[in-house]
Amino acid sequence: MKKIILFFALLLTVYVSSAQKTCFVGGSASIGYVNDFTFSFEPQFGYEFTERWAIGSGIGLALNSSLGYTVVLGVAEPYVRFCAWHNDRVFIDLKATAGFAFDNELELCQVGIRPSLRFRINDHWDMAADLGLFGAQYTMGNDWTPAIGISATSVGLWFNYRF
Repeated sequence: MKKIILFFALLLTVYVSSAQKTCFVGGSASIGYVNDFTFSFEPQFGYEFTERWAIGSGIGLALNSSLGYTVVLGVAEPYVRFCAWHNDRVFIDLKATAGFAFDNELELCQVGIRPSLRFRINDHWDMAADLGLFGAQYTMGNDWTPAIGISATSVGLWFNYRF
């Protein structure tokens, strides 16, 4: 039994060492004012196992200020990314994600699939636009509700450096 486990561990090691592996760091920042002032900053980091599969997370802050009342929230969004189609420069991705916003307690939770359009600018830089959320969300004091479609809060623009 030990020999079989050792054999499969060796096969896994050979596969992982020969597969394309790329780390990336980047993130997004936004600032806006419609009825209230908003600001967010979310660095992102991750690891590409292959050209089709990656895992990553964004961790940052979001600030919302209106009528003298300011809310600062921590934001975390781990995800698994699958590339459904690509050519040399354009990638169509699907991200299975779980997003959280919290201060002393959980304020918002979103789970679902985020379609994304990614552009490879050069060998190291990628730019991506998340295009909505198809899933469900929980807001403090409310129950789970469907979160389907594109809104101003569900579209994001990211820049990542790959090394």
